[in-house]
Amino acid sequence: MLSELKVLDAVRIALVSVAMFYSSYSDWVSREVDDRVWIISGIIGGALTALDLVLIWNFRYLILALISIGLGCGLAYAFYYFGFYGGADAKAVMVISIGLPLYYPRMRLHPFTGLASLSNGLLISLIIPISMLIINLSTILRGENIFEGFEHENRIRKLAALFFGIRVRDARRRKFWLPLEEERDGRRYFSFNILTFELEEPKRDDSWVTPGLPLLLFITAGFLTFILLGDLIYVIASIFIH
Repeated sequence: MLSELKVLDAVRIALVSVAMFYSSYSDWVSREVDDRVWIISGIIGGALTALDLVLIWNFRYLILALISIGLGCGLAYAFYYFGFYGGADAKAVMVISIGLPLYYPRMRLHPFTGLASLSNGLLISLIIPISMLIINLSTILRGENIFEGFEHENRIRKLAALFFGIRVRDARRRKFWLPLEEERDGRRYFSFNILTFELEEPKRDDSWVTPGLPLLLFITAGFLTFILLGDLIYVIASIFIH
């Protein structure tokens, strides 16, 4: 029985991984994910989870699985409803929650896979603002005035720009980079509409832009991190506690 459960877990992890990899690639290349990906993986994943529950048939395990599915799907929809991410991101978290509701890595705060994949993904996505800051500080140290034309912006907004984007000279030739500025009454202002899902192209080459990386990429990385390592919140907390 134990070997059967391990095989079933491996199959479910493989199923979710394939769905996440394919959808991430599709989202990266075309900014669209065919709904059939979620429907097929969700149905197969749900059937495998039902088989897992039947084979184990433990009331506590059943309740935890239902809590995980409820939390994962509920939070996924809530984030989408309030505009924090797109529909594909929400469906990804739902598929993870249904296909593998519970997983027990050594380093974890809880076994809820969908919830951990989302929190891991959000933490991993912090690489972007940190990278933007490093690039901008390096540019400033080289003596370049990256705020030319934005002298009227206050220090807080300039500081925010250091984290959310970079100034480039070839903005219109860059694929999937979104404008971080707008023009009003002949003056340029920073525009921090970072939760937009419309691929608006920069209107000039010398422009502030922000990378339009799909959150789906980070959710996929978050899922794999949870499977291979564990909950990043637990990992970070354990570093500071110990």
